[in-house]
Amino acid sequence: MWQWQLADSELAEVQQRGERVCLHLSAVTARALGAPSNWGYALGVALDLEQTNVQQYDTHALGRIAEGRLSLAGQPLAHLPLPGGGQGLTELHLRFANGAVLQLTAQAWQCRFVAEPRFRESYAC
Repeated sequence: MWQWQLADSELAEVQQRGERVCLHLSAVTARALGAPSNWGYALGVALDLEQTNVQQYDTHALGRIAEGRLSLAGQPLAHLPLPGGGQGLTELHLRFANGAVLQLTAQAWQCRFVAEPRFRESYAC
């Protein structure tokens, strides 16, 4: 089990099919739970959102996430479980380093590794 946060993660692709949006993240700021672990980067994560309503999706809403918030039923989640998910009114707001914004609401979300978990510890000071 892992936990991750939106800030400083990297969004590679957004796929929208009807009321479903899938965010493909090339790397997320993460750490393993249940063992002494520093923060680092987990590679290849998908965030699936169901029954979405996209409020803002700027051109070039890709790359490093400068600021990110996900709230479930009005309660902000500082860290997201990986794998994990939630049901109920979900609000997602992402502001990218390039200034672009992606903002939507959904009724359910789930995050998962696309393949085997791969982790790189951060040595930033």
